[in-house]
Amino acid sequence: MAAAAKPYDVIVFGATGFTGRQAVLALARRAAEKPLRWAVAGRNAERLQAVVRELVPPAALQPGIVVADAEQADSLQALAAQTKVLLNLAGPYALTGESVVQACIAHGTHHLDLTGETFWVRQLIERHHRAAQRAKVKIIACCGYEALPFDLAVLWGAQQLQQRTGEACRELKLVVSFTGKRITSARDAVSGGTVGSMRMLLELDTTDSVRNPACLLPRDAPDAPAVAERNAYRFVPQYDSDVQAVVAPTIPAPFINPPVVLRSVALANDPALFAPDFHYIEATDMASLVPKLALVPRAATLPMQWAAAASIAAPLASLSASVSGPLSFQRGVLRKLIDAFAPKPGVGPSEAMLAGSGYAFDLFATSTSGQRLRGRVEAQGHPGYRSTPEMMVSAGVGLARGELGRTPHFGIVTPATGLGIEAVAALRSAGVTFSVVA
Repeated sequence: MAAAAKPYDVIVFGATGFTGRQAVLALARRAAEKPLRWAVAGRNAERLQAVVRELVPPAALQPGIVVADAEQADSLQALAAQTKVLLNLAGPYALTGESVVQACIAHGTHHLDLTGETFWVRQLIERHHRAAQRAKVKIIACCGYEALPFDLAVLWGAQQLQQRTGEACRELKLVVSFTGKRITSARDAVSGGTVGSMRMLLELDTTDSVRNPACLLPRDAPDAPAVAERNAYRFVPQYDSDVQAVVAPTIPAPFINPPVVLRSVALANDPALFAPDFHYIEATDMASLVPKLALVPRAATLPMQWAAAASIAAPLASLSASVSGPLSFQRGVLRKLIDAFAPKPGVGPSEAMLAGSGYAFDLFATSTSGQRLRGRVEAQGHPGYRSTPEMMVSAGVGLARGELGRTPHFGIVTPATGLGIEAVAALRSAGVTFSVVA
């Protein structure tokens, strides 16, 4: 079906969930700013109508209602046939996502999702990459906090470095800090989608994806073993002199962003931007997670930083080891631990936490001759529940309007290669800004 014949620019699938509702709010605001044909989709028409009544002002242009079930192939075909871009928030993706992707490929519809299930993305690449390429479709996985801003920051940092030094980027490090209202509850820190991805890893993943950062490289990549070795995950906390703080693995999972970033570098295949031995590093600034003490210098909190780092690193290392190994008793224990801290379906942080928290990246890019560039990425809103749907909506609307996605990359792509560097400017509407630090 030709794109011009489709009644909608964007449909959000899974609109009745907590994150889906946030996406509806974001779409309603953008539709009020500039005309947009959009719809909400899910299994229950009455619940969809209730969401629209609650979240979309009566005077605004009302979205369409599309009933679709991720377990009913015919309804997915009808869903994909009606829109240019589908925002798929109906996880867990390893169980139902492949049928949605297949429907989008069949109808020439771009597809964005929030998966953190790299083993599932790996399956998509193996099974559907070539078909999506032939259809000129962009299937963009990991299009939320994991891994859109990380992936885009790497592309942006490499471009900024090249413009200033004329050299390719050999190493890029991102150090994450959490800003604004301090997160004190595990249920406030981790989104339901992330928890769902963790469950899927424990239940279904028998690959090496969580310990192999090269797991998403093209199948014919000759340097995959070297890439994996060079970018091996670091679970041991350490002191980072650039940020003058203890750093630990990124949370909630250090094995989602690196494979996406490394796939972007491979797909871009641009020696002017990335050196052949490019190395990607990411970590969490623990000073941003310990309590702020009045009149106490940052260095004085080092003991607390080390303790907090150890409490993060140990379970993440255990999770990686468990998923990489055979099904075991240890997986069952970790499943129970995840369930104990998981937010209930449809439940999320308060509005004060959604709006009052945020995050930032300190970016350090090093050229082939050792010249360095420092950048800063700052984002408003809770990473998983507010920033994620805002960024996803900005990306989807930009694709639908032709403002993003002008890259030559089609198939199972990444946020950076699928959307292009223009997404840096587009994400301002989602509260995300990029700047070079003098």
